[in-house]
Amino acid sequence: MAKTTSTDAATMNRAYKLRLDPTQAQASALAQCAGAARYAYNLLTAHNLDVSRARADYWHARIDAGDDEATVKAELKTLAKSDAAYKSIGYAAYGTQYLTPEINRHRAASKAIESGADPAIVWPETERSSEPWLHTIPRRVLVSGLQSADKAWKNFFDSRTGARAGRLVGTPRFKRKGVSRDSFTIPAPETIGAYGTAYLRGEPEYARRKAQLKRRGFKTAPTIEDYRHVRLSHLGVIRTHDTTRHLVKAVRAGAQIRSYTVSRAADRWYVSILVELTRPSATPTRAQRSAGAVGVDLGVRYLAALSDEQAPQRFAQYPSLEFTSDGSPTLANPRWARAAEKRLARLQRALARAQKGSNRRARIVQQIARHHHLVALRRESGLHQVSKRLSTGYALIGLEDLAVAGMTASAAGTVEAPGKNVRQKAGLNRSILDAAFSALRRQLEYKASWYGSQVQIIDRFFASSQTCSACGARAKTKLGLHVRVFECAACGVRIDRDVNAARNIRAEAVRMYEAQLAPGMGESLNGRGVADSDAAGSVVLGDAALDASRPAATGGGSP
Repeated sequence: MAKTTSTDAATMNRAYKLRLDPTQAQASALAQCAGAARYAYNLLTAHNLDVSRARADYWHARIDAGDDEATVKAELKTLAKSDAAYKSIGYAAYGTQYLTPEINRHRAASKAIESGADPAIVWPETERSSEPWLHTIPRRVLVSGLQSADKAWKNFFDSRTGARAGRLVGTPRFKRKGVSRDSFTIPAPETIGAYGTAYLRGEPEYARRKAQLKRRGFKTAPTIEDYRHVRLSHLGVIRTHDTTRHLVKAVRAGAQIRSYTVSRAADRWYVSILVELTRPSATPTRAQRSAGAVGVDLGVRYLAALSDEQAPQRFAQYPSLEFTSDGSPTLANPRWARAAEKRLARLQRALARAQKGSNRRARIVQQIARHHHLVALRRESGLHQVSKRLSTGYALIGLEDLAVAGMTASAAGTVEAPGKNVRQKAGLNRSILDAAFSALRRQLEYKASWYGSQVQIIDRFFASSQTCSACGARAKTKLGLHVRVFECAACGVRIDRDVNAARNIRAEAVRMYEAQLAPGMGESLNGRGVADSDAAGSVVLGDAALDASRPAATGGGSP
């Protein structure tokens, strides 16, 4: 995330997400811009879908005729140069060739109507809108929709060619009004900024504030003066539900605002302001070096099992992070979606009984959307607390590279070979997605760069659950998920399966971290903050060094 410079400082991008409290007029303007971005997205998507169908029809027709694939590919390549119906284009080309003429047509129709022309003739009833409107939308909003569609198609093609990792991405689909999450992005330099930036000349507020400052003897430009407003380019000054203090602090420190993204979730509006800031490279604190390394095993039964036995004491200042009652260092899984299932079921029953097209049905749909949004907010808040405590509490964090896409694959099977335990697997998939492993990993990786810690990703095939953390012996038979206690046949140790995996992850993370450091180079993660090297010159990061450096009041080292 961060790009290191030669001045021992890091230039990074950081987003500040704020909830908006727009007026009725501002909410209407936001909805209009979001709808226009969705309209532009669908325009480019429809064009490229038509091109894909035309190319597919030509391909199948020539292959059925007996031509070889190499010849058909060459013919399609030649056709794409001469016939626009066989060429997929990006947002820039589409904006020039199709969007700009459409905007000009709307503008000409609007001027003709204003001049007294008959609207029925200038703007026939076959149009999707009752009157010309496209020319009233800022061009940057329309370009934002085209860019989103272009990115979706790029991901689709990269997925087919192998340039994009993960499962295959499907063909981009149209965005539906009221169903899709509408958003649009305005980049710099059209972004004005937040608190501390000047009002626009010509605005009534500019003149009022300029006169006020003049009476006080100031010659500075009029600025926004509180922590409850942001300026969003052509949308003007909008009140925020959350404080903008952190954003103001960054702007005053020299952060450059690069863009803002306005999005709608349920009945709420949000703005995410992206800033570029420069900050000194973070180093582990004394507390982080004292705690050393920690292994994190993510799961469904427990949200996270930690290798540090002192974790419940270290997390004591975060009362919302509940550990299990048996005293083990395992964070309880809040199961955010499961906890809200009863209310969701009531709303869905009410939706099924509501008449289609009625106001009651529309109101229930809005309530369901708000319900899902609130669950997502609770999940995001909980994961932020976990990730921040881990990134600020430890110098090294070991984490498995989980294949969530494979873990949540359906067990339905095919008609010829139907799957087994389909309902049970579907419930497990919902629980895995509810835990949001990928979101927690993403948060840990960028927060580690902020607070000076390191995240070490362990290979997904590492047998963390099948290996004894005490003696290193492998289990003779693969342990099923129903086995929750690991029993070592070699040394006889009995330990919770997830805690055992966390300890193995920690040991592997330490090994990989030390292997990456050059002999005799780099700082060991101890309490003294000096480099400890063994006879071979490698950095020492083990229990002995940690125990020797940790103050007696904090207890022993991490297991």
